[in-house]
Amino acid sequence: MKEILKELDALSKEKVKELVQAKKNGTPIIEYTGTFIPEELIRAAGAETFLMCRGGEPEPPDAILDYMLRFMNPLARSMAGFLELGLDVITPISDLLVTQQTDCHVGRVTELLEFKGVKVGKVGVPADWDRPYAFEYYTESLRKMLAQVEEITGKKVDWALAKTYFEKSNKINELFRKINELRKKDNPPIGLTEVIRLQHYSFTVDADIMIAKLTELYNKLENAPGKFAEGAPRVLFAGRALAIGDYTVPRVLEESGGVIVAEMLDEGIRVIEKDVELEGDLLYNFAKNRYLDTLPIDLFQPSWKIRYERIKQLVEEYKVDGVIWYQLSFDEIYDMEYACLAKWMAGGKTPLLKIESSYEYSREAMGPLTTRIESFIETLKEVK
Repeated sequence: MKEILKELDALSKEKVKELVQAKKNGTPIIEYTGTFIPEELIRAAGAETFLMCRGGEPEPPDAILDYMLRFMNPLARSMAGFLELGLDVITPISDLLVTQQTDCHVGRVTELLEFKGVKVGKVGVPADWDRPYAFEYYTESLRKMLAQVEEITGKKVDWALAKTYFEKSNKINELFRKINELRKKDNPPIGLTEVIRLQHYSFTVDADIMIAKLTELYNKLENAPGKFAEGAPRVLFAGRALAIGDYTVPRVLEESGGVIVAEMLDEGIRVIEKDVELEGDLLYNFAKNRYLDTLPIDLFQPSWKIRYERIKQLVEEYKVDGVIWYQLSFDEIYDMEYACLAKWMAGGKTPLLKIESSYEYSREAMGPLTTRIESFIETLKEVK
């Protein structure tokens, strides 16, 4: 497994160089944020794509404080922070940054990026997801975005090519579902520390290579021995996002004797529950897959009871001993959901721990964080 991860890591890092060269060769670059943007359709219109979801470092969020209040989550602030520090290679060469407008944090930082000269295409993602007009608004917003992309590339979407891209994405999702099934074992051969990196690599590595490597990895893991100590507490990891580079908390938890067997995250991870339908209107099929046919994100209202039911389902299905709620600083909606979750889970058999991150992982911060996680793992061992 280490060899596969190392190879994928190298290929992922090469993506930036490839995009720089593609730009020099005249290929438009479209950067995008989040799971509500159909990068397959953007590529089918003749552009190269790149996911903006980098985080886990303390300096970028603070780099924009001259322009913004600090009361926005660090992932949103990092969108502009890496650019401000000169650490973002892709945004300056992108012809368009397509952003999903899900909350005020993203909206405000998007405005800052526009102020900085970045050309932004905004896709509205209404929070009242259970109303028909909201889905229609989102779908129409996607069509307008795609027309903007076509204007940039000078090409119409090649729908046959788009279907091929979705077929490959569906295959990658299928392989992740199969790998997740292995995590149900009493002693899983893989944890979230590896799975989240594989997820992130899948956004940058060529789809055919990713399919081959995930297939190879699954074949190796299918009958492999467990990776963790026997009887290790089993944890569900839930919250907003594990951004690219934000790997500290899962690593510390699994190094402390636990195993993360399942996750419920809204960003920085693939939507793998159901495949995108390949017949008919592919844009509509994508919108339906992301907006209606999957677990609603925290920001969709009303959804918290539905999300709580999903947590209960995952706890039972993956034999979870405890839940980590991983929250980003100043993410007030997730804080409100946590308050409900804590109330609903109070008195139950599944302990819940809230960890709030500002991406501050200095030596001084790591001590208390590690202690809290180790204490939680010890508590789970006692419960077991």
